[in-house]
Amino acid sequence: MKITVLGGGNGSFAAVADFIEAGHDVRWWRRNPEFFAEIVEAGGITVTDFKGSRNLPVVPTDDFAAAVDGADLIISPTLANAQEDLATRLAPLMQEGQVIYLPPGTFGSYLMMKIMRDAGMRV
Repeated sequence: MKITVLGGGNGSFAAVADFIEAGHDVRWWRRNPEFFAEIVEAGGITVTDFKGSRNLPVVPTDDFAAAVDGADLIISPTLANAQEDLATRLAPLMQEGQVIYLPPGTFGSYLMMKIMRDAGMRV
C-alpha cells in the first residue's frame, strides 16, 4: 500500500516506522524541511525498541503534491490546529479513492471535512 504521512511529531515518526516495518511504500512530508536534514543525510531513521536498534530507510520530502500523489492512505497524526492548513493544501490534490486518517480523532477532523466539502469533495 502507498502511504503518505504528513507531519513531523512523535506520532508521525511512529507511523512512518510502523508502516515501513509492515512493508508499505511510505512517503513523508513536513512543512519545515530543515527539521529533516539529519534524516535525509542518514537516509532514514533509527528505531530502538524491545527488538533492538535498526535503521529504516525513508527519504522525507518537502514537495506536498508529490507526497500525496497516488497515495492510497494519507495519515496526519498532527495537532488539530495544523489540520485546517493541511486540508486546504489537500483539497485540490485529492484523487478518487484516497483515504485520509486523522488520529487521534481531534476536532480538527471537522475542519478537514468542511474544507473538503467546500472544495466539492465527496466526504
